[in-house]
Amino acid sequence: MNRRALLASLSAIGLSGLAGCAVFQSGDIPAGTLQFENRDDLPHVVGISVVDVGTDGGADADGYSVSGDVTVRPQQRELTASSSVAPGETQTFRNIFTESVYYLVEFTIDGDVPENAGRVPFNPSTREYDNFLRGVVSTSGELSWTISTTDNAGRFEQ
Repeated sequence: MNRRALLASLSAIGLSGLAGCAVFQSGDIPAGTLQFENRDDLPHVVGISVVDVGTDGGADADGYSVSGDVTVRPQQRELTASSSVAPGETQTFRNIFTESVYYLVEFTIDGDVPENAGRVPFNPSTREYDNFLRGVVSTSGELSWTISTTDNAGRFEQ
C-alpha cells in the first residue's frame, strides 16, 4: 500500500489515557512507521496530527514541544491520519514520517485529545537511531505511546 492510499484509507484515530515512553528494539519495522494497537475489548478510532516540526524536541513546563526552523514538504508539516482499530488489532503504516526532523505529534482517541498523553516529539531517524512511533490503547481504554528503535533504517538508509 502506498502512502497516499494509506492516508486516504485512514479516517479518524483516537487514543486516550496516560502517555508513556518506552524504547525497545524491533528489526522488522522500518523507520518512519506509525503503528496502532488496540488491547481494549471495544473498537476505537485512533488519530494523529502533526502540530509542528523542528530541529529539536523536548519538554518544558507546558509539556512536549519542538523548536528550530526546518524545511519539509507541506504534506509532512500538515500530516493527519486516523483509523478505526478493532479489539485486539494492530495496524502498521509504513513510510508515514519521511523526513529526518522532529515532528510534534498529537494523538486523539475517539476524537478527543487525551489529557496526559496527547503530544510527543518524534524523529524517525536521528544520527544514532532509527525509530517508529506506536500508540497503544490499553485494556482500560487509555492511551500510551512508545518511540521504538529499529534495525531497519528503511528510507533513511545511508
